[in-house]
Amino acid sequence: MMNKSTTAIGIIPARLASTRFPKKVIAPLLGKPLVQYIWEAAAKAKSLSAVWVAVDDPEVVRVVEAFGGKAVMTPSELPSGSDRVAYLAKDCEAEIVVNLQADEPLLPAYAIDKLVELLKNRPEFDIATLVVRKNTPSLLEDPNVVKCVSSANQRALYFSRKPLGSSPDGSFLKHLGIYAYRKQTLLKLAGISPSPLELTEKLEQLRALENGFSIGVCLVSEDTLAVDVPSDLEKVERVLREKPGVVI
Repeated sequence: MMNKSTTAIGIIPARLASTRFPKKVIAPLLGKPLVQYIWEAAAKAKSLSAVWVAVDDPEVVRVVEAFGGKAVMTPSELPSGSDRVAYLAKDCEAEIVVNLQADEPLLPAYAIDKLVELLKNRPEFDIATLVVRKNTPSLLEDPNVVKCVSSANQRALYFSRKPLGSSPDGSFLKHLGIYAYRKQTLLKLAGISPSPLELTEKLEQLRALENGFSIGVCLVSEDTLAVDVPSDLEKVERVLREKPGVVI
């Protein structure tokens, strides 16, 4: 077990030039830029000693600093959010780095704390990630919903966009794309080329499994609602108006 004083930081990669939704990270949602929601959740998390936003454009710097966040410029040529997180993490002293998604405005602070706690208490895991149990046939068949299969001791066995791992009652584990890494694991993964399964499934976490890293899965009770396209903002807005501060 790691020492309870083990430090953890949160890093939010916020790329301005999103392909499907340009300037998504600073899109307005009920009077606040989208990225502010996950920053506020991370700021409330008891497990994080600092929260940084890894940005690629001065416009995002201005937006983040306007709401009191800390924005750090990263090279625009970095290919992925994980690469931006690793770029900042290499110079930090924290043992655990949480990769938080700017397009997950409904993620609660307690889920971040559970993720960090799992890595602190389970030294056999190199990475921790979130899952939620669902029982919706249409979601099981939806390739945009990533499914996870895990062992009895919370170790991830596989992730897929295909229907996978449904129980006799029809339920399955839906993967939520938030990760906590041991710092050295993150830096090692950043230096490894995409793996065959990763390229086939288009799932970055399979690179970790194919290269022998262990991923622990942390079950949470509420689903979230990611913003992938502009119409998703309306869905999130309805949730926030109906149940302020509560995830779906």
